[in-house]
Amino acid sequence: MKKILTIILVSYIGLIFSDDHEMSAPTFLPLEIQQCNFNGNKDMDDFMNLIDDWNELLDANSEYSYSGWVLTPQYRSEANVSFDFGWLGVSNSWSEYGGIYDVWLKEAGPLAAKFEKIRSCKTQTLFAGQTIRSAKTRSDSGVLIVSNCTLNQGITPMDLAEADAKYNAYLDSIDSEGGIYRWFPGLGAPTDADYTFKNVQSASSMSEWGEASEAFVNGGGLMAQVSIYGEIVSCDSGRMYFSDNV
Repeated sequence: MKKILTIILVSYIGLIFSDDHEMSAPTFLPLEIQQCNFNGNKDMDDFMNLIDDWNELLDANSEYSYSGWVLTPQYRSEANVSFDFGWLGVSNSWSEYGGIYDVWLKEAGPLAAKFEKIRSCKTQTLFAGQTIRSAKTRSDSGVLIVSNCTLNQGITPMDLAEADAKYNAYLDSIDSEGGIYRWFPGLGAPTDADYTFKNVQSASSMSEWGEASEAFVNGGGLMAQVSIYGEIVSCDSGRMYFSDNV
């Protein structure tokens, strides 16, 4: 886990319609992404050898929530993904995220030095994460498909929320298992970032992903998605990562 000096809360300003058609503010959680490369001849085994020490620190400060995942790139292009692995960290609230980082900065100096010998993480970005559809199956490992998306001209967050409701209803009708999340970029994002959010789809396994892909490609899912989101948002091609909770 890489040290940082300051944490500033980020927010995405927008309102969505709830079921009773009253406006309500969406909930966003703090989510950090680090893109890391191994130093010299170090590898994932060296990194994982330190995770028990990391988890001991978390357990000793359990009043602050923080969960971490290792992301291993799978389907991607070298032009877009040039790092060995990613680190995804999430807290249940912004205050707890700030609290666990204070602990890290005050107490984890020796452990941080060990991590720095193993990997270098030159990219670290804080996102505001929003759940669009919760995954039905919880798993310590799984698959993430990540795309960069941009709202089309003239589209508002309320337009997007209405489209989400329609797509969720469609996914309910086919008993879809996976989750859908949005990550809105904040601190550490490139100054020339040309997307509104990262769209993230999850599956608990490659088998679940394959079943969802079959429904999407050959079962009418693509047509449903285009009819609902085609005028709302534009996304690039997805990248696949294996995720492992540590």
